[in-house]
Amino acid sequence: MRLGDCYEEGLLKKVTPSQDMAKSSLAQAEDILKKAGDNRKMGHHDIALVLCYTAMFHAARAILFRDGVKERSHVCIGIYLKATYPELRDLANTLDAYRTSRHTTLYGLDATISVEDADEAMRTADGFIKDVRGFLSL
Repeated sequence: MRLGDCYEEGLLKKVTPSQDMAKSSLAQAEDILKKAGDNRKMGHHDIALVLCYTAMFHAARAILFRDGVKERSHVCIGIYLKATYPELRDLANTLDAYRTSRHTTLYGLDATISVEDADEAMRTADGFIKDVRGFLSL
């Protein structure tokens, strides 16, 4: 799928840019990451990984909100970031990798998430949020 396809299929839509929504989305990302940590401590490694992805998703959405883009597709967020900001390719690839892990964790029948997987997801999500915050200068 290409960026143009995302717009043509209504999976991305131009809206009014909003710095406030970008800030709110980053705040939500940070709150979700804290919840991921709580779940990690309780031994809910699968839930921690899913929440880490969700935190990264909300951080990435902050960029779209700032740019005036509404998403209706997790896949199109990564496509948007890669097409619009080549310098964010690594972040977009990380988001896509964790999107796939989230899907396997939620819908797979044999997904096992180790403590090491959860810890790596926590570090990755924390760095992802910080990178987005720096990129947006928020």
